[in-house]
Amino acid sequence: AREEGAVQCGPVRSRGCAVRAAAATSSSLTVAYRAGGAAMDELSEYELQRLEHIRRNHEMLVRLGLVDPTPAAPQQKAPRKPRTKLPPVPPESLRRSSRVRDLKPEYTKETIDQFGDDLDRQAARRSPAKKRPRPEEEDADEAALRREIDASTVAFLTEAREAMSRYLTSADGAAPATADAWREEAVRRWGSLVGGGAGAPARDWEAFVTTRLSKPPPPSPEPLLQEWYAADMWQLLCCCVLMSRVSSWETKHRCISAFFAAYPTPSAFQAEVVQRGQVDALRGLVNSLGLFDDRLKSLLAITTAFLLPAEGEDAFAVDLKKREQGGHKIHGVGEFGWHSWLIFCRDMGATLKASDEALKSFCRWRAKRHKLATAEGAAAGEAAEAAADDGAGAAGAG
Repeated sequence: AREEGAVQCGPVRSRGCAVRAAAATSSSLTVAYRAGGAAMDELSEYELQRLEHIRRNHEMLVRLGLVDPTPAAPQQKAPRKPRTKLPPVPPESLRRSSRVRDLKPEYTKETIDQFGDDLDRQAARRSPAKKRPRPEEEDADEAALRREIDASTVAFLTEAREAMSRYLTSADGAAPATADAWREEAVRRWGSLVGGGAGAPARDWEAFVTTRLSKPPPPSPEPLLQEWYAADMWQLLCCCVLMSRVSSWETKHRCISAFFAAYPTPSAFQAEVVQRGQVDALRGLVNSLGLFDDRLKSLLAITTAFLLPAEGEDAFAVDLKKREQGGHKIHGVGEFGWHSWLIFCRDMGATLKASDEALKSFCRWRAKRHKLATAEGAAAGEAAEAAADDGAGAAGAG
């Protein structure tokens, strides 16, 4: 049995299933926005970036024709009621000291002593002072909001990946049947310049598409940055190139978000940066990451390998072996990028021995989940076999 939450690339039973997944995706987007909309001003940069990721992923699904282009807007805070202006207080009713008003004091020494005794008795009867609430108790509402955002994030990623795994060009979600249909599938996903555009040499479009479709793992409870781009191999590899050797979390998110807003597909990057030479526009988006020239070379190499493979090399793969040695090394994609590709696009995290600490943590989580799912599947299989044996025995006795 397929592990719950894992996304498989390939045909589906019916188009209705795809429609339901698309509707659920839009629903999760609305939930995520509502989770933040009620307290948008109080959200940290992390939550705001998370909502921005959801918005941009939704735009990609809209571009592919998988979801409604107009999700519900975030809920807004209720407007504050205007304060009622009280009438001015007459001067004669204001409190003034007896000394200022030139009046004799209304107390004596005995009155003061009596008042002190009363205070002492009240203090003796008073219950111990209540402890100040712990920070975690004060932040209970905030923690509940974070949990709601986390849950809606995981739901959105799961549903979005399910929608992305379906073929886009057939009415029933089945795999294309002709070379032209496979090429149309590629164009829908990665833009008009895929494979070299019109007039390009003949290609094995089925191999071209199927080897570029991602098989992401289930999203983790607190998604890593790569998980937002796991449904698209080109985006995942570009993300790894842009985020490597950058310590500032805020800078990574800001620059990578701006990059994919400007270049949502490899064809868009090829048209703007390569064909039109708009390098300065790209520099303005990601220059804060540093090492711009090195990153540019890597982005160009990834886009060329993904979009314009050499003739006869239509299948896509990534490793660290040089091409002269029969490998699929891409300039700028080192061990971190390769491991990220294996984990998030090939779902090999349960067995991979990663070296990056964040990837190690994800692999441990993935291995535990895989082990649990395997045990549950085995138990379900044994229960089904036992039920079948009982049914067969009852039939024989009858």
